[in-house]
Amino acid sequence: MILIFVWPGQLQGQGQDVSELAIERIKPLEELLTLAEQNLTSLRALKSQQDIFVEQNKMTKKNWLNHISANAGVNYGNGIIGSNLIQGTDQTASYATTQNMTYNVGLNIRLPFAAVASRKNEIKINQLEIEKIEGQKQEQKDLIRSEVIRLYTELKNILATLKTQAEVIEANDIAMKVSENYFKAGKLDIEKYRTALDVTYMAKLEYDKTKNLAWFNIRMLRELVGEEILK
Repeated sequence: MILIFVWPGQLQGQGQDVSELAIERIKPLEELLTLAEQNLTSLRALKSQQDIFVEQNKMTKKNWLNHISANAGVNYGNGIIGSNLIQGTDQTASYATTQNMTYNVGLNIRLPFAAVASRKNEIKINQLEIEKIEGQKQEQKDLIRSEVIRLYTELKNILATLKTQAEVIEANDIAMKVSENYFKAGKLDIEKYRTALDVTYMAKLEYDKTKNLAWFNIRMLRELVGEEILK
């Protein structure tokens, strides 16, 4: 589980530079995902644990090899082969000399069988721990990625809404100036003028709410990624 705490006081002073409230000012999603994985403390802790088991397996295998020896040898020898050929009353003897070469290869383990089995089990147990931690790392990666994608998508939608509201306020301001001139000229009654004021006020109020929500999401996304998300 990933928890993000953002105190209301941390948002004070934000929102002064409205130009930053645009999706173009946010780093690309893939970059944010990479940064979030790199800066995730729990992921680094799991990797450290995994490295310990990897090193233990390396040491166990190295110590095991110290108790294994190989030997090889070559033997040479000469031999004489004799044969008799009998044809009628004649007998002929012949002899041939041969050379023989023998190869010998051996492998010696200078450990009791129980010790060999124990070390094999130790390596197997460590390998299971490595695979278990790898699964935990993947879970952490999937969780942080899903949260970053969710916040990024929400922020993108909020900023799009904020842009639309800014355009509405701009149009309302123009309409408000026209209504004010008509009201001063006596061509617009008080109720319609008040309605125009209310519409303008509510539009600006909604804009401010959306702006604060945008800053809040930027803050949350920054905390989740672990560093600045603005370009």
